[in-house]
Amino acid sequence: MSQTHMYLKKIVPELIEVYEKRYTILRSIYNFQPIGRRTLASRLGMGERVVRSETEFLRNAGFLEIGPLGMRVTPEGEALLEGLKGFTHQLKGLNELEERLRGILGLERTIVVPGDVDEDPLVLKDIGKAAARFLEGIIRRGNIIAVTGGSTVGAVADALSPVNDNTDIVVLPARGGMGRNVEHQSNVIASIFAKKLGGQYRLLHIPDHLRAESMETLLNEPDIKSVIDNLQNADILIYGIGRAQDMMQRRNFTPEQQRKLERLGAVAEAFGYFFNGKGEIVYACNSIWLKMDNLKRIPKVIAVAGGRQKARAIMATFKHWKRGILVTDEGAAREMICLAEIDGN
Repeated sequence: MSQTHMYLKKIVPELIEVYEKRYTILRSIYNFQPIGRRTLASRLGMGERVVRSETEFLRNAGFLEIGPLGMRVTPEGEALLEGLKGFTHQLKGLNELEERLRGILGLERTIVVPGDVDEDPLVLKDIGKAAARFLEGIIRRGNIIAVTGGSTVGAVADALSPVNDNTDIVVLPARGGMGRNVEHQSNVIASIFAKKLGGQYRLLHIPDHLRAESMETLLNEPDIKSVIDNLQNADILIYGIGRAQDMMQRRNFTPEQQRKLERLGAVAEAFGYFFNGKGEIVYACNSIWLKMDNLKRIPKVIAVAGGRQKARAIMATFKHWKRGILVTDEGAAREMICLAEIDGN
């Protein structure tokens, strides 16, 4: 809790409660617009009477408009949300949290958004927006960007602001297909990135998990070889971090394989590697390109992951991989700090 938060809570405790309620309502409408009051109340777990009263206030202030399909945030409301980000950050003490987390993980930078995606799915969009804004600040014409799959990396793609001119940017899938959820596969996400950034994309039409002999054959295919050659020159990598148990199920590991990795203490998965709590690699998928040596050559590496339940997985990954930028949420950040204190860090 920041000093600002403590002072306000002492002198005007009701102010913080009202602020957080209205900010949450306005942010939720922005993320789900158009949306009706009843649906919004259900999503937020608030009473309909409370939502009606607060949205009426926001409408009268010019931040909302109500139409036949539901409520929308006005341009003034969007500007307000953008302007309040810094204040919300300070109010929650997130600047101090970011700096402390950066020191614990040994990273170049950490970016923490308010909330916990495990408790509020909307926070996933906020992680995506924060990562998208950071990416837009570092990206240059002609860059080659590699992206993995997953819902959080997909949220980054969705949050990018469209670019109208040709940027000569090339976006590549950093790995093949995984699981049954097509919209979260790296090929699909790479295409969204490219369209938003005014660039081009290449597809990698291969399974993510291959036997060594199959991989050797595929590497000689001209289309695949072209993508791999481009990946060798990637300027930026954006990847997600998952809990080992979740990722084993998504990759359709057999029960025997899952039990073996559990015995080895696997708690995290990132770019095809499974890590134990000490950050040691306990298993590596036969990915066609994502080898540790290749990863170390990429100038900018951005990890996106959130939720208190992923805290141990994020920490395990960065015990092995102490570089780059992490975009996460408050729930994961605070849990990582607690875990670090327990471990004596």
